[in-house]
Amino acid sequence: MGGYYTQKHEDRDPFGQKGDFITSPEISQVFGELIGIWFVAEWMAQGKQSSGIELVEIGPGRGTLMDDMLRAIRNFKPMVNAIDAVYMVEASPALIETQKNLLCGEKAVLEEHEIGKKCMSKHGIPIVWTENIR
Repeated sequence: MGGYYTQKHEDRDPFGQKGDFITSPEISQVFGELIGIWFVAEWMAQGKQSSGIELVEIGPGRGTLMDDMLRAIRNFKPMVNAIDAVYMVEASPALIETQKNLLCGEKAVLEEHEIGKKCMSKHGIPIVWTENIR
């Protein structure tokens, strides 16, 4: 794995306000929470499906956006119950570990899954990591 953002940097974090790259979720949790509320509104507008919902994030960085989204979504239990899984498309083992720690907790263990790794999030929704969109 040769990409700059895929490597673990012991001396500094390449993401965030003091890093080389920053996105809206790293500036304020409001951005992710609003996207989470938007997903709830769309779910409601489309008939409140009781199962089969899947969320996919490609290139999730540290997992901040998904954590903020799930924090907002967890307040709508019927939607939480309708989400089969959240898929995180991530090739970096270092970033998967960072995302797992944020979304599932540092003590959570990644289990093998048919397309990658999996754990239960602290929000009660399964998270699945896969290296590619296929």
